[in-house]
Parts: sequence; C-alpha cells; structure tokens
Amino acid sequence: MEKKILRLFIGLYIVVGSGMAHAEAINRIVAIVNNEIITFHELEKALRDYRPSVMEKVEQEEFQKQVLFQLIDQKLVDIQIKRLGVQIPSDEVDKAVARIKQDQGINNSEAFSAALLKEGLSEAEFRNKIKEQILRFRLISREIGSKIIITEDRIQDYYQKNKNKFQKTEGVHLAHILLAISEKTSPEEIVRQKKKGEELLGRLKKGEDFAELARKFSQDPSATQGGDLGMFVFEEIEPALQKVITALKPGEFSSVIQSPNGLQIVKLIDIKGAKEVSFDEVKGRIHEQLFQEEVDQRFAQWLQKLKDRSYIKVLL
Repeated sequence: MEKKILRLFIGLYIVVGSGMAHAEAINRIVAIVNNEIITFHELEKALRDYRPSVMEKVEQEEFQKQVLFQLIDQKLVDIQIKRLGVQIPSDEVDKAVARIKQDQGINNSEAFSAALLKEGLSEAEFRNKIKEQILRFRLISREIGSKIIITEDRIQDYYQKNKNKFQKTEGVHLAHILLAISEKTSPEEIVRQKKKGEELLGRLKKGEDFAELARKFSQDPSATQGGDLGMFVFEEIEPALQKVITALKPGEFSSVIQSPNGLQIVKLIDIKGAKEVSFDEVKGRIHEQLFQEEVDQRFAQWLQKLKDRSYIKVLL
C-alpha cells in the first residue's frame, strides 16, 4: 500500500510540474529510493565533482547513469543511518575540517573560503559533505567493520605468498611514455589519446623498443631521453603508482594508466638496493590491507541485500 501511495504522489508531482518554468523542471525526479527521491539537480551537482576528462562525449549518458547509481547507493546508506539513529557530535566535524585545512596548508578562513569557491562549494555545503562521509563511515564500521577479524595466520600466509611486494629499496629507475590530457582537452581528443595509448602498448608487447617509442610519441620533456625519468625514492612516489611499480620486474612496463598529467605507460628499468622486509615491519600494513579488502567485499554484499528489500525506481 505504501508503495502505491508513493507512486501516486510521484504521478501527481509530474502532472503539477508539467506547467512549471524551466528552472524548476530541471529539479525533476530521476530516481525513487523507498520513500526518498533523487532529483536531477542532485545528479548535476554530483556530476560536477568529476573532472571533465573522465566524461567523454561518447559516454556521457552511460556515465550519468553510473553516477546516479552511486547516488542511489548513498541514499540507501543514508536511509539506514536515519533508521538506526547513527549520530556524531558537531565537534567531530570541526576536527575533520581542521585536519583537512592543516593537510592543505590553509591557515585562515579567507583562504579556505576561496579554495571552496573554486570547487563551487560554500563552507556550509562542505561541512555537510564531511558530516555525511563521517556518518557513512560510522555506519559501515558498526554494521561491517566491527564484525571482521583478521587472524595472525592469515596475515602471515599473505606475507609468505607476497614477499616480493615487501622490499626496501634505495631507489627505482623509471621511464615513461606520456600522452598529455588536461581539463581543457576535448572529449574527441581524449578518445584519440586513449586509442593511441593502446596502440603503443600493443607495439611494446610485440617487442618494439620502449625508448624509441618514447622519443617519437611521448608528450613529456623526458621524450628526448627515451622517456628516462631517472631514479626515485620509492616511498616518495604517489601510492597509486607505487602499486603499479610493485607489480613490475626490471625491464617490464605497465598497462596504460591514468595520471594527473594524462595517460602513462611506465617502465621499471632497475631497482637499486632492494632487500626483503621482515614480517614484523609490515604486519600492520598487511592487516590494514586485508581488513579493507574484507570491508569492501562485505559492504558490497550488505548493500546488495539492502537493494533486494528496497523499492528502487530509476526515472532517468
């Protein structure tokens, strides 16, 4: 009966709204989640959080749906937060905002407001986003994280099977081929760059020389040196790239990966001073990794159960 009433309400909303001005029409309902709605305005705001480079013209409609499905997932979680009465004190949001300011090196309110303005946010909107994230984290910790136990045996087993991932190095010698992409790059050019990246990867797999292809096609100053970037301290490399490098042996190259400057194919030329790290040194790191993997897996299952027993209708 409740669902029938809800559908009737939505029908009335559409009929009444049909005569509204365009400014109000953009706030049409794009999804119903139990007794909650998601509007096109909310969807547009969520889409603005993504860089233009990830929204290729040929995939805009599909990307829009993906973001809407993310909003539906968030709405389901938020409904559970309300149902279970999960709350946080306001000073917890204050502390989180203060940490973010400190991490970003922002020392005064004016600079903070200016930084938010560039992202199209007011301070109140930003604080609300932080509050929502903390509440969702608290719910997941309560419903999922508190029930997970990672045993010492499991950590030890992972260490023994992945010793090659736990090495201390004085440095790593890298090269790359970069295909530049920025926020100003057109969707058509992004598609061309991705296609070019896959073509270059195919040529490398067939045995063509990495340095020679870098000289011809890389859009980085290192191209004149065959893409050679020199030595890096491993711990100072960004975490996402660390994972890529860890999976490579000297002489091997990565797939085409997204980086802040564009598309990259990274080659590990050499590792200097590699030595095995003891179990005790990495035990905490392994525990954190296994715990997060378990949380991700159980959260997906938990969310699916929520979906199965919820009323969800997509109107986009």
